[in-house]
Amino acid sequence: MTVSTLLAVFYVITSTSVMTAVWYSLYQTLKTRFNLDGEYTTRIIAGFHGALCVLLAFACMSRGLNPLQRPGEPNTWMEIITMQISVGYFVYDFLWCVKYQPEPKIMLVHHLASIFAMCYIIVLGRSGAEAIGGLCSMEITNPVLQARWFLRYYDKKNTYLFIFVEYSFFAMFLSVRLIYGSLLLHAVIMSEKTNVIVKMVTTSLFLISLAFVQNICAIVWRRIQRRQQSRLAGNGDPGVSEQSRDRAE
Repeated sequence: MTVSTLLAVFYVITSTSVMTAVWYSLYQTLKTRFNLDGEYTTRIIAGFHGALCVLLAFACMSRGLNPLQRPGEPNTWMEIITMQISVGYFVYDFLWCVKYQPEPKIMLVHHLASIFAMCYIIVLGRSGAEAIGGLCSMEITNPVLQARWFLRYYDKKNTYLFIFVEYSFFAMFLSVRLIYGSLLLHAVIMSEKTNVIVKMVTTSLFLISLAFVQNICAIVWRRIQRRQQSRLAGNGDPGVSEQSRDRAE
């Protein structure tokens, strides 16, 4: 390893530790100050991180390069900061999920792949634009997903507001992961400047996204079947009653 690479690794380890501590401190502060449930608190933080990520990602892409047109270019300082904030969050959320196990195993794999991808790209010093594009596509639906969870928590699943939020999430998730995700994957794979490991990780994350897409399609199909059965039975309830198996992310 060169000196610059060792310094980059040291920076990633140090900044990740700091940002993970910041996210965990925020979790503990909200949970203690407002006497909140653990999952309730982490859902608030997840929504906040998603919104923050999207804002930072749009700022990066508006000032930097388009990842669909020029992948493999050197990282900008804003891309590095955005990735480091998210790496810290993903480490915190991964540890929380391991401890309380509310999510399916594929979500843990998704977190690990995201952590490795962003850390590697920071150390590599290139492909920050692609990482930000992928991060934005992953997190843009997160606030809507958390809104869906909170509506369920407050027993609003039998309302038209819940149906609107749920299907808005489904539509956004499918369009972003399938359309934008496919375009980003193609740009990365075809780029001569992009590192082979970045290409492999991008492919892996896209395959994980396809697993999420399959899960969502199964949920939508169950919704359609249940509503048809409700109509046949004369039940006009607008909502649904799926619980833990409805987790999409």
